[in-house]
Amino acid sequence: MWISHIVYLYLLAYVFCYIVHASRNKPDSINVTVADFDGVVFHISNPEGDKTKVRVSIVLKFYKDLQEHGADSLLRREYGDFITSTEEGYNFSVLIDLEKIPEGWETLVKKIGLLKRNCFASVFEKYFEFQEKGEEGHKRAVIHYRDEETM
Repeated sequence: MWISHIVYLYLLAYVFCYIVHASRNKPDSINVTVADFDGVVFHISNPEGDKTKVRVSIVLKFYKDLQEHGADSLLRREYGDFITSTEEGYNFSVLIDLEKIPEGWETLVKKIGLLKRNCFASVFEKYFEFQEKGEEGHKRAVIHYRDEETM
């Protein structure tokens, strides 16, 4: 799982840096799909052909399982104003406006590179909080991670 995060981080950093430098002249378009061994797919593209916007979308076949444990609220907390309408066929999308690149954009690139990790984080946060409070008896979290494999 960590190797895929590193790949995504490097890919996003490269793309973002390339577009930022190219934006001084004429930005190039982008349409890249990246998949990992867990069946998670990222799509990096310019929505509606607008080269000044970069949308990053993710689809996880087990996203509904993660939603039961607060994935949507955690993603809202992490990505806030960068959340955009979800691209068709995906579970979640963020949008970067290259004409309004925020200070510390490197942090944003890293955060987007952690999108898969952040989808999972809600499950762990929820159950660590139960443990911290000494609460017992909660329903187990079951994530249908791969075909015939759960976590």
